[in-house]
Amino acid sequence: MLFSERIRTLRREQKKNQRKLAAAIGVDVPMYSRFEHGGRRPKREQVLKLARIFGVDAGELVALWLAEEAMNAIGHDTMSGRAAQLLRDTLNKEAQVAAEPAPAPAPVAAPTRPEVDPTLIKAPELGPSQRTLLDAYEYYRTPLFFHGDARLVMQGIPDESVDVVVTTPPYWSLRSYRTESIAEKDMGDFIDGVLRVMAEVKRVLKPWGSLWLNVGDAYENRSLQALPWRIAIKMMDLQGWILRNDVVWNKLQGNFENAPDHLRNVHEFMFHFVKSKDFYFDDNALRRTYDRSQERTRTGRKAAQVAEPDLMPGDVWQIDTEKSGIDRYRVSPELLCRLPIVTTSQPDGLVLDPYCGTGTTCKVAYDLDRRSIGIDVNEDRLARARERIEQKPLSLF
Repeated sequence: MLFSERIRTLRREQKKNQRKLAAAIGVDVPMYSRFEHGGRRPKREQVLKLARIFGVDAGELVALWLAEEAMNAIGHDTMSGRAAQLLRDTLNKEAQVAAEPAPAPAPVAAPTRPEVDPTLIKAPELGPSQRTLLDAYEYYRTPLFFHGDARLVMQGIPDESVDVVVTTPPYWSLRSYRTESIAEKDMGDFIDGVLRVMAEVKRVLKPWGSLWLNVGDAYENRSLQALPWRIAIKMMDLQGWILRNDVVWNKLQGNFENAPDHLRNVHEFMFHFVKSKDFYFDDNALRRTYDRSQERTRTGRKAAQVAEPDLMPGDVWQIDTEKSGIDRYRVSPELLCRLPIVTTSQPDGLVLDPYCGTGTTCKVAYDLDRRSIGIDVNEDRLARARERIEQKPLSLF
């Protein structure tokens, strides 16, 4: 009995409703039905959810899921029997090697990981103890904000514990106005600094998690630097990220720069990165949230409604900018954060923004009943972020 037959049998034995099961794993009923009949293959995260719902061993269900994939690949080939035997032999050899005790390594000095400087974490939630950042959630359900260098503060976050990261590094083009917290004087050093933070992001991100990285470009010596793509390509080549989409954020009005020798900038890139091919993605939530009726042109007229409501939204998002109240300081619009969060995190998920600024990502996560952590080196920005969080009234029931 392979995966599809197993979940069909479990549903019938436990008399569970197919519609409720589909909703619980984030798909529609026709899609769930295809899972039960082998027409479509669910993601690993959905298999784990089904194991919890049915109350069965997750390892057994994942093994059946993998076996069914292998069967679909070779089952109809005349050499399937021989291929299956080769696969069994290979797996047995690997299991034997894994079971053999490894030789004792030569004594070497263990590399020490830099400790988090306690002066960089000024949020009162941690107190004097040595708890990790996530331990604090036993007592605090509102967003946690931490002051300090993102790479150092994130060392308090355990491996593979964050569901989604939505963030915007400082704008290199605004460094001369001292409205962005950029210590590096050289653009190459700035890129390397972002990459070091993204390496920590990859460590703390769950295997099925997502990173949404919004990067603004910059001019140097009258030349556009392609800064977003410099960072994105290095992340793929050096850190092994998988790039799923390069979303063009059309800011509609954009900025009001009026340079006489180049076009006015009205777009930025938001990259969707994942760690593995089995990532969480709720396309139904994306369709519900992506409402083009809220988009407006510069003349104030509503944009045309989507002709086909079931069509997947495109990779150009027309979202107007929002004012921050700080001269020459840009803030991410809430919709730009909401779309990634509802699409790639579950309601009980954890959201991280290592460059949180005035806390738009955390505010949106809070509004969506997600937990969140925000980090920034600018204490004034964090003070504004805390002010934006309105405490929800506690229910007596």
